[in-house]
Amino acid sequence: MAYYLQVLIKLLVTVILLLIYIKISGRSQLAPMSSFDQIGNMVVGAIGGSTLLNPDISVLDSSVFITIWIGILLLLRLIKGKSLKLKELIDGRRIQLVRQGVLLTDAFARARVSVRDIETLLHNDGIQGLHELDNLWFETNGQLTYNVKGEARLSLMIIEEGILNQDMLDYIKRDEAWLQEQLQQAGLEQIGQVFCAEWAGEKLWVYPYQDLDQLEARSERGHTR
Repeated sequence: MAYYLQVLIKLLVTVILLLIYIKISGRSQLAPMSSFDQIGNMVVGAIGGSTLLNPDISVLDSSVFITIWIGILLLLRLIKGKSLKLKELIDGRRIQLVRQGVLLTDAFARARVSVRDIETLLHNDGIQGLHELDNLWFETNGQLTYNVKGEARLSLMIIEEGILNQDMLDYIKRDEAWLQEQLQQAGLEQIGQVFCAEWAGEKLWVYPYQDLDQLEARSERGHTR
């Protein structure tokens, strides 16, 4: 009976710690968005599973193991938010396999995927073959994003949480002087003021950081007029 009670307590503690992790990380679920997220979830599950049924591991030890790993995940998320290069080093980077209808054969080797695997995934999405695609990317979580020839091209993230993606800027054949001009037209002075900026429809869409309290105050003033 004591054994089952210990397992129950460990299970409750594990669930509570995971809920705290989700709350702190700002996620509504533990859905993996990158390969590292998948590894993180696997390790959390392995720690929980191995300590849950082992009577030699106390509730305190189980809690400490899970807390340490959650702390590592949160630290790495903080680091990734500070540098795009470190984010790509940890999570990997999206790889373009088709560019404006041209098959980038070397990219398949970098992505470590075969053309048969890619075509199978495309068939599952109702795409007859690579010849239908204008652009195709292999994302860090193993999924594909693409646009079909004749359709609007997918947006490209030029600035992400105040960090410039130089590769994307080079891809659209623009420079930082042009970008600064676009920001000034939007009433901004620095890249760090931009939450995100995406290139879509041959236009740069800029979304600056917003103070929620200020927005609510403006809304209230608008209602009182």
